[in-house]
Amino acid sequence: MSKLLKVLLIVVFTFTLGLVTLAQDVKPSGKIVVWMQQANMDQIQKVVLPAFNEAYPDIEVEFVNYSPTEVANQLALAIQGGAGAPDVALTETAQIARIVDLGGVLDLTDYISADLPDLAPSSAELGKKDDRYYSMPWDIAPVVMYYRRDIFEAAGLSSDPTEVNEMVSTWDKYLEVCKTIKAETGLYCFANNKANSFGDIWANMLWSQGIGWYSPEGQVTVDSPEAVAALEKLGEFWAADVLSDDLEWTDNWYAVLNQPALDDAVVQPVATVSIGAWMGGFLKNWAAPDTAGLWGVVELPAMVEGGLRSSNQGGSSYVIPEQSQNVAAAWAFLSFVNSTESQLALFDFGDIFPARQSTYTDPLFQKTDAYFADQAVREVYAVAGAAIPVAPIYGMYYPVMNSATDTAIQKFATGQLSAADALAEAASIIRSETGLQ
Repeated sequence: MSKLLKVLLIVVFTFTLGLVTLAQDVKPSGKIVVWMQQANMDQIQKVVLPAFNEAYPDIEVEFVNYSPTEVANQLALAIQGGAGAPDVALTETAQIARIVDLGGVLDLTDYISADLPDLAPSSAELGKKDDRYYSMPWDIAPVVMYYRRDIFEAAGLSSDPTEVNEMVSTWDKYLEVCKTIKAETGLYCFANNKANSFGDIWANMLWSQGIGWYSPEGQVTVDSPEAVAALEKLGEFWAADVLSDDLEWTDNWYAVLNQPALDDAVVQPVATVSIGAWMGGFLKNWAAPDTAGLWGVVELPAMVEGGLRSSNQGGSSYVIPEQSQNVAAAWAFLSFVNSTESQLALFDFGDIFPARQSTYTDPLFQKTDAYFADQAVREVYAVAGAAIPVAPIYGMYYPVMNSATDTAIQKFATGQLSAADALAEAASIIRSETGLQ
């Protein structure tokens, strides 16, 4: 080979290598439209977006505010109509299975394969179809019990989190605690309106056992012996008159949560609230700021001693619609917001609990919180988050099943039907409307 030819080959090779390197260094650009609710939008804009803009200066992000349910509904319409979808959508994890089943969202399996072992399986599996993954969990909602330390003390009970955690280790023991609180203080244990019960407590009882409203094979199980037993257990709390009839998510309920006095004749506080860990941020920031220092946090009761004390109530996941005109920029945004650093920053700012399980060992989770009397409440969240079992409650027919079971619980609570009959009626409705067996 001549010397000149060698020189030419070297030049060509160097030029080609430079082009490859340049291509690898090119970052996505252009505009993307992101649908999500206002609360998530505000936190991302304050906490994450400045760093994202610095990392990707050529990507313009336009946020559109929809409620989580409306994101799912509007996205379904866009998929079915073939136009109008955003580049990225964040919606309730409870809605993900029905969105995935419609088709029209990008297969993210190859994008998230390295992350899958770290993502909470209770949420990741809901975006799975035919062994492919079409969504990426952003946050999960481990269920814990918030309790009023002052009410426990007024009832002659310990308010220490370790001791309270043991006192309510099962629903049976929890009921006895509620009876003591009612007898000693006249106050109710928690709110659960009979005529409009949302059914969240009952669903948590099932989820903690790794069971739900249908089987992995697709058979309806809302009328299973376990489901009936859980509803009958909830009925024991109503029968003992330890539940207030305040309707959750109303002004009256907020007043109950935000009432620091135990002897007010108009507003009577309740002793406990069992709900997703996101409630910690709600209590601190707007629902109950006047009760700072009065709350503690423990695990959810188990159905049996030694059973799992964890459930899930909420959470959200991302999808990228196939209609996206800028998938590269959409993925850059999604992966940045879902990174370990972003998830920890958002959790520290607003209690959006990370779907990444590796974050639970971060020192952030050992941080004490003055609102909760200097308890390291995030350690309780982490224990619950790591233990959430996969349970078939959220799924393709979640709206139908949720509506039917809520009605069943209301009929049981108001004395119209027994637990078995009410759930049998719900199961019949679900089978009729979904075609499931």
